[in-house]
Amino acid sequence: MKMLLLAAIGLLTPHASAQTLHCQPATAIPPDSILITDTAGGHYKFQYVDTVSAFGNTVPDASNFALLSRSSGTTPADFGVYLNPSVVAQMKPGSRNSLSVRFSTIDQTPASMVSCRVDMIAPTAPTPAIRSVLNSASLSPTLSPGALVTILGSDLAGPTTTTTYGPTATFPTTVAGTSVFFNDTPAPLIYLSPSQINAVVPFSLSGQTSLQVKVQRFDLVSPVLTVQLQEISPGIFTSTQTGSGQGAILQQGPGGQLSYNSAENPAPRGGGVEIYATGIGPWTPASENDIDFLNGRSFTTKPVSVTIGSQSAKVIYAGTTGALSSWSVLHVTAVVPDGAGSGPQPVLLKVGSFDNAQQKVTLFVQ
Repeated sequence: MKMLLLAAIGLLTPHASAQTLHCQPATAIPPDSILITDTAGGHYKFQYVDTVSAFGNTVPDASNFALLSRSSGTTPADFGVYLNPSVVAQMKPGSRNSLSVRFSTIDQTPASMVSCRVDMIAPTAPTPAIRSVLNSASLSPTLSPGALVTILGSDLAGPTTTTTYGPTATFPTTVAGTSVFFNDTPAPLIYLSPSQINAVVPFSLSGQTSLQVKVQRFDLVSPVLTVQLQEISPGIFTSTQTGSGQGAILQQGPGGQLSYNSAENPAPRGGGVEIYATGIGPWTPASENDIDFLNGRSFTTKPVSVTIGSQSAKVIYAGTTGALSSWSVLHVTAVVPDGAGSGPQPVLLKVGSFDNAQQKVTLFVQ
């Protein structure tokens, strides 16, 4: 994305003399370069000092905004000034920001300093567009309260960002100017990129049957997409992240160590397996944030059952994975039944009266 860089005439320090540095716009090269000269026509060594904001405050890390082609030189010298693409992507479209890049002589006493102003003008941006909103595990378009969802589209956000929870155990609802709304309720955001956002359907929307979904990036708002909402929409996470096939299922080894189940590493009958799912609906009692900071809470709102190879599997535990785990992910520990067949066997997760049969998730059994 192209930014317009305008280099203004430098401002002299109180120690100005005939040998003071001078900053002027380049005339023979593109406007994203500046020319450092000196008023006496000599050859003076100079170096980059710092970058200050339009308010005169020092920018702690100038590379967050402007990138220089080099850090020092001898007058006269052309300096390329480039803009960090990540910063460009986070700027409000059409906004203007100014910085001053400062240089100082290193072979002159007292040293002379020059300040080169750089104006950053953000280009206009397309309006965000949503193509689909899917359960992140099953990739089904039917959602439920608290489910992890994947929003696919275009121009949804700025640079690719993975968020983290804050001191109140909640994820941010606005990141670099981007927000997601379900029926005008802001959603916790987990991951953002121009083409994909991972978010959580707010638990507070329980009881509704449809959602009006929109993405807002600064002042630009996407057309609304209507999706179905039901009480529970269970989906098991898969290793291929395609919504079906081999489950992203861990199994317990003889020493208790965990490894991913696969054709090369099938689970023994009678062995324990760890299944992870989303779309299980509200918790009882209701969760008050996005992260469980305790040692794990059992899911008791609805009965949870598992079948492996059409055989009922004993469920040892169903709940959060433990400290610092998401309320949106259900961790199920089950035992591979003795009657299960060998090879890839279908895994069915049922929560209340809802199941993931449409996924066709499999588990390899010895």
